[in-house]
Amino acid sequence: MKPKKHTVPYDFLIKLVSLGKGVVFHSIEENFSGNVDHFETPYPSALLCNHVSEADVVSLSMVYRRLNPKIKMIIPAREDMLKSGFLQKEFRAKGIIKWIFQFIDAIKIIPFLLRYIGAVPIKRPFRDNARELIKSGELRDKVDSEWTELVANIKRGRNLFMFPEGTYSHDGFLNQIKRGAYYIKSKIDNLHFNSFTLTYDHLSYQKTKLYIKYGKPFQIDTHQTADQVIRLVGDKLGKNYTVTLGNLTSYVLLKFGKETKIKKQQLVDLLLKLKKQIESTFPEITVASELRKESFHTQLESIFEKLKQFKLIDWEEETVHTKEILYHIPKSIHNLKKSNIVMYHRNQLTAHLTHLEEVWNGIFTNQGVPNEST
Repeated sequence: MKPKKHTVPYDFLIKLVSLGKGVVFHSIEENFSGNVDHFETPYPSALLCNHVSEADVVSLSMVYRRLNPKIKMIIPAREDMLKSGFLQKEFRAKGIIKWIFQFIDAIKIIPFLLRYIGAVPIKRPFRDNARELIKSGELRDKVDSEWTELVANIKRGRNLFMFPEGTYSHDGFLNQIKRGAYYIKSKIDNLHFNSFTLTYDHLSYQKTKLYIKYGKPFQIDTHQTADQVIRLVGDKLGKNYTVTLGNLTSYVLLKFGKETKIKKQQLVDLLLKLKKQIESTFPEITVASELRKESFHTQLESIFEKLKQFKLIDWEEETVHTKEILYHIPKSIHNLKKSNIVMYHRNQLTAHLTHLEEVWNGIFTNQGVPNEST
């Protein structure tokens, strides 16, 4: 097996995809594990990532420039993304954007670009035409053939970008990890693994800020069971979520547990105490630059404005008043970002919660939350 090295046209097309970052993201912050500025990807490698939204396509194009060495990729993709008419069907845009999307769909440039970069169509349960395949008994054979094609592409010289969840996250954290990494390892014995985790802060700026935390290479032993591999992959991805101003503020607001009034400066002081204790006690946890700089008043006001629009808080002058609805768990978490964006962001910290609880209890043992009222 010889790796397919990157080419100028290949890099150029991925560069075109990366130009979408200005439309999708406010900014992008990258953090590496150790004293490196690249992402180790020896051939053959499977590069595992959490799956957040359609914006992940742009995120992957940003990760590509950090690969070392740069090798052409194979990327499992939703089947409908590689069909005509995807943009307008997915986003249902109106006005001039609708006409732009229809033009792009008409010339079929999206499927061409994605296939050239290395995207291959994958069936999703109860989506695409999977229902018909289930009824006809053909789904298992179809899925097996798709995985066989992925393995064949790796053996032809490509590394693999892979979303182990198989679908978008619904509640801000990881969905159930599927058996894909275990399956791929069983077919390619000398396969290397690495991971990176995407954390999206939808609260602190007008547009989403993306944080990418790159992991370290790891191995999956041949004797490990599928369940052990699933736990290992979940651990690698979960622990690399970044602590951002958006999710740490969400954590604090939900810790109150009931309607609470707190001064803005008190909340700032509380966030700084938490941040400093996290950094000193658990340095393995990645903290966003806004929190490290300790100058985030403008971003905090953006958070308050957005939460006020969602009717989760009231904000008058220098006082924040949380509302009862903030603490209600929605009946469905299918789109938690829409139904309770605070819970969505707090859930990004799921793998860190044990450590955060330790820090919180250390700060407020026998003290309570300062000046809270209901």
